[in-house]
Amino acid sequence: MIQSPSGFKAGFVAITGLPNVGKSTLLNALCGTRLSIVSPKPQTTRNNVLGILNGKECQAVFVDTPGFLKPRNLFENSMAVSIKRAALEESDLAVLITEPRLPPQDKLAFFDQLKNLRVPLYLVINKIDLYPAPEAASAAVDYFKKLLQVTEVFQVSALNLTGIQALKKAITCALPQSPPYYPPDQASDRWERFFAAEIIRENIFKLYQDEIPYACAVEIELFKETPGLPDHIYAIVHAERASQKPILIGRGGQSIRRLREDSQKAIEKFLGRPARLELIIKITKDWQNSIRFLKKTGFYE
Repeated sequence: MIQSPSGFKAGFVAITGLPNVGKSTLLNALCGTRLSIVSPKPQTTRNNVLGILNGKECQAVFVDTPGFLKPRNLFENSMAVSIKRAALEESDLAVLITEPRLPPQDKLAFFDQLKNLRVPLYLVINKIDLYPAPEAASAAVDYFKKLLQVTEVFQVSALNLTGIQALKKAITCALPQSPPYYPPDQASDRWERFFAAEIIRENIFKLYQDEIPYACAVEIELFKETPGLPDHIYAIVHAERASQKPILIGRGGQSIRRLREDSQKAIEKFLGRPARLELIIKITKDWQNSIRFLKKTGFYE
């Protein structure tokens, strides 16, 4: 740990919830920067992304957990284990984010992992701008208070930043006294190459439909910084089946060209400096069940 003034607070905060309720948007809003993929499609988060909120007297380390329900393969099973570890074993505070409505009956098993928490649980009702009727949020609050040991309740719109400051203040106040875990100028524990891969993957979700985004993994094979020149990034998009390759490439290479151009622009904006991105498509059959591949790309511990 890093030395800090007396009375400094620091701790880990797990952000969990069903798919597509706004976990990544909330993480980005709390940290004031874009750290995690935001997509209208469910189950886009694949890693426990650490976002770091630094203050003069506190440091909150947020863990954005994947929202898998019933793991279908080795890859998703590894992600499900990471949810439990982050929420139950390694955090000082847990944040359950949900929409202002009752959860579907077939997804209630997801909340079982939160019934025996040893840490406070904050219930965050998100997307209140989309559900203006107050009774919708009230019903959700009552439901979860009966189901779980809820410490505090917050109603927010992570997208519009409504209620975010109050939530942020409550989280930092609840942290235990501790020196900071990371330097005060660090926004995440991830390297730049991780965010480059995430940016490419986010654009795959934007540009392609159906199962294509979920069947793809992005690997950064080269990330080279040379003074006076654009960063050189060589990325591989792994697809599961040969039939997916022509879809990714598109007629006359239009789709892969747009993916490369859009991703390069976003990477340059994130890095704050020029970059040159190269993309290739590679077929890696059944990569979601390959321990070797998942370990190589950091999806399996």
